[in-house]
Amino acid sequence: MLSAKDVANYFLSKDPERKLFNKNIVVHNGRKSYEGNIRINKYLFLTQVLYLAVYDKRLFKDDFKAYENGPVIEDILKSYGLILNQNNKIKINDCDKQFLDKVYMSLENATFEDLIEITHEDPTWQQLSNNTYNAPIMNIEDNIDEYKKRYKGLIEALKL
Repeated sequence: MLSAKDVANYFLSKDPERKLFNKNIVVHNGRKSYEGNIRINKYLFLTQVLYLAVYDKRLFKDDFKAYENGPVIEDILKSYGLILNQNNKIKINDCDKQFLDKVYMSLENATFEDLIEITHEDPTWQQLSNNTYNAPIMNIEDNIDEYKKRYKGLIEALKL
């Protein structure tokens, strides 16, 4: 099974000029963040829930935590600056690469605000969002059926 860092590194490799995954500082909900850090965490979340909806299992092992601006992989959040500058070779099978390429393509024109809005619609995040100060772990597997319904059109359009 992959790690969130593997998937993040793969997405980062698709953006060598750092147009999407950058260090632009943005303010959202009164918090300063790197735009690219927000974006990579939203890509990871949407990738994981789409993978769950298609394959009934996780693509990567890491858990998401409910933060104020949505679901986050804490390790990615904290190490974003480091992974942004690494050129790690990632071993991902061809089937998963095709899946990731389709997700990347479908999200690359979305703004970070759009991505936050989409992830704020997640039922687990909504349930936990009153307690984001403690950043509880999100049990997204509980919502596989919801993800299948919610993302059915996208899954069909992307031929996932």
